[in-house]
Amino acid sequence: MRRITGTHVYSYAKCPRLAALDLSLPKSERRVWHPWEEFAAKRGRDFEDEFVATLAAVQPEYPARDFDRGAAATLELLKQGVPWIHQAVLLGDQRLGLPDLLRKVDGPSKLGSHHYEVLDVKTSGLARGDQVLQVMFYTRLLAELQGRMPERAAIILKDGSEHGFATADYLAVTRDVEGALLRLAAHPDLARPFLQRGCESCHWSDHCLPELTAKGDLSLVAGMSHGARAILEANGCRTVADLAEFSNDGRSLSQLDSALVRRLRKAAQARLAAAPTVEARPRQKGSLSLDRAAIIHLLTDPYAGRVLAFAVQHPIGDDNGIAVELPASVATEWSALKALLARVPTGVPLLHFDSALPRWYEAHAFSREADTGLAARFVDLQRRLRAAALFPEPAFTLADLVRCALSRDPLRAGHWGQAAMWAAEADGADKLVAKARADVQDLADLKRRVLDAAPTPA
Repeated sequence: MRRITGTHVYSYAKCPRLAALDLSLPKSERRVWHPWEEFAAKRGRDFEDEFVATLAAVQPEYPARDFDRGAAATLELLKQGVPWIHQAVLLGDQRLGLPDLLRKVDGPSKLGSHHYEVLDVKTSGLARGDQVLQVMFYTRLLAELQGRMPERAAIILKDGSEHGFATADYLAVTRDVEGALLRLAAHPDLARPFLQRGCESCHWSDHCLPELTAKGDLSLVAGMSHGARAILEANGCRTVADLAEFSNDGRSLSQLDSALVRRLRKAAQARLAAAPTVEARPRQKGSLSLDRAAIIHLLTDPYAGRVLAFAVQHPIGDDNGIAVELPASVATEWSALKALLARVPTGVPLLHFDSALPRWYEAHAFSREADTGLAARFVDLQRRLRAAALFPEPAFTLADLVRCALSRDPLRAGHWGQAAMWAAEADGADKLVAKARADVQDLADLKRRVLDAAPTPA
């Protein structure tokens, strides 16, 4: 049986099936990483190296992959009381921990008058639950070794700040996750696949998605949840085809709202038809008319906290009406957006996709000369599209909607994750402009295909 590692804990929090496959299948069966994934991983490694370099940390020396020797070398450093240890090796029953950093703190333990606490270096702007669980996994191993549970642990964020937390708050859930992982290591089939947002970036996507499709799994239906799948399967509805014709026939579905069951059934029918079902919807009184709307779109580098491209189209559908600005720095983002908005008549609704634009605007408007009415003009096209139609597959991203609603290659101008790579390339500006224009064209066509379309005949 493979050892449970911090990576497995991290994976389990995202998807138990991911952890089960990591524990049971050889790495050779994983899909190959995309270039932009390698780029992001390297940035993470570089950030960790730069941060650790400021600490004069000591790293245990041992032959590659000889973790028993590594654990012995780590113990010697712990006993010596070195202030910082980088990439310590912590071993326990069927468990292996390789924390980024151990920090010496005062307080007695088996080591003497001192003990250690765990810090892990991440490239996110905020600490997440999966990261906390990973740090707690290392902390439990460390506590067994030094005979004392440290009171605190921490995550180092991409700005170099330290997010500390009390270890006592997470001990119970960490023990539960470790127990679940041990069961999965012995019985990986306990974790079934389920199509979700993270599947696109998962290195087992080539393994799970064909399996889900072959079985007609209910998670392929837009709007499906783990709970809804379990309830439907318990009532004899196990595939997309079953759901498309499902009637409760007096069976108890009290845990599921009847309106939700009807909507899931229609979504299953849309999947079998391989086309969106546009629904009839009354216009709410006082709601913004989108007939004269503009589209505003942005490409970002989440790691650097930068907007790499702003794009605006007005009128919608006019490819000659697409304008793109590439801010040279964070300091010029506001002026770049203002320059584009100057092309759009005052009061026109601004269609955007997802929450990136409102988040950016909220972060910048307080310190800028912001138009007090601008935020009121923002309209989330993603929410409108999901309310207006049932799509033939779960549509988590713009690429999903383009593929299933427009039958078009959403990556014809590249993947959004490549934007940060392009910003560092000599011809990157042309690629950013091409991607921004392609995304705006897709958004315009989605509005036409779904929001402006007549309801699909029953």
